[in-house]
Amino acid sequence: MTTEFLLGPAWEGWESYNLFEESVQNELRFVRSKSSEQFLNEVRASCSSRKSSIPKDRKFWRARLGCEYEDVTRDYPDISVVTPEERPYGRDGMKPIPNWQGEGRANPRGIPALYLATTRDTALAEVRPWIGAVISVAELVTERELNVIDCSKYDTRDSFLNIFDDNTKSREDGIWVAIDRAFATPVNKEDEAKGYIPTQVLADLFKAEGYDGLVYKSLLSDNGFNLTLFNLSDAKVISCDLFKLDSIDFKFNSMGAHVDFG
Repeated sequence: MTTEFLLGPAWEGWESYNLFEESVQNELRFVRSKSSEQFLNEVRASCSSRKSSIPKDRKFWRARLGCEYEDVTRDYPDISVVTPEERPYGRDGMKPIPNWQGEGRANPRGIPALYLATTRDTALAEVRPWIGAVISVAELVTERELNVIDCSKYDTRDSFLNIFDDNTKSREDGIWVAIDRAFATPVNKEDEAKGYIPTQVLADLFKAEGYDGLVYKSLLSDNGFNLTLFNLSDAKVISCDLFKLDSIDFKFNSMGAHVDFG
């Protein structure tokens, strides 16, 4: 990397996110440092450039691992047999409960949010199922026009590093690329409590500014995006289907590191 690359405006924006992330994870979380507040003020000031509207009745998908069981009676000549059969979760089962205790990338424990996807396959991938897993997938529609922050508005996933080598890109561009990357990157279950803190703080900022939710790129789907809504009633379930994962297509790229023990 050249010195110009490291000192470019977009790179400085990216680095400002990294400093914010480090601070809220390891130093000051609820009473934040001056640098963290400065970073959040920059985000707040540029929110309007990432505002997008989602029309009423727009379709989205939501997946949940598992299913319900319904007793089905089958009559035979000499006996009736009752057996439980798998059914997708009902309408209520496909929404988080109001005081759900799980952590999410856009919600702290006890304050649930509604996580949706733009495609069914994206919703399925986001729950990270295992071979043989049964998954309920609901189709939902928005109940009203929604104003959201589109973190992926200038998504650079296919040319991720190019933005930092482009002198026309600003510090603001670098900040929002970092934000989109933070929301999109999967977090290990063991690290959720800590790993989600930066994005939870940002989601709170968007919520406090009056936005209904946020959009970010899914790194688990080539053409899918995720939508998180702060109000659980802003989308309603209109149908639900049951799926089972039959196979996973793993793709690996060499990182270039090699050790020869011969």
